[in-house]
Amino acid sequence: MNTINSIIRILEIPPLKSHNNILRTKFRAELPYVRNKVEYHAVVDCTIWGELACDLVNYYRINDYVLIEGYVLTLPNSKENQSNITLNIVRLYPFLFKFEISN
Repeated sequence: MNTINSIIRILEIPPLKSHNNILRTKFRAELPYVRNKVEYHAVVDCTIWGELACDLVNYYRINDYVLIEGYVLTLPNSKENQSNITLNIVRLYPFLFKFEISN
């Protein structure tokens, strides 16, 4: 099983799209990891479906950190001999975000 539980940083939030009457959004996120005491950042594509996609668009902003649960997909890249990593997110929890109160 290719499951993932991780903290990601949201890099962009595109508008919602409808696919067979189900709302969906795709966005890019940064996945930090540490190897040999050096911190790296990998940019991954993420997909969220349904009510969770609405919540992402309405409540989260760029540079917010969220805790995710989901599945990892690796898709072959035709231009290079590398794979694109895509995350299908099934659960999303706030971790660090900027809370603003407007009057």
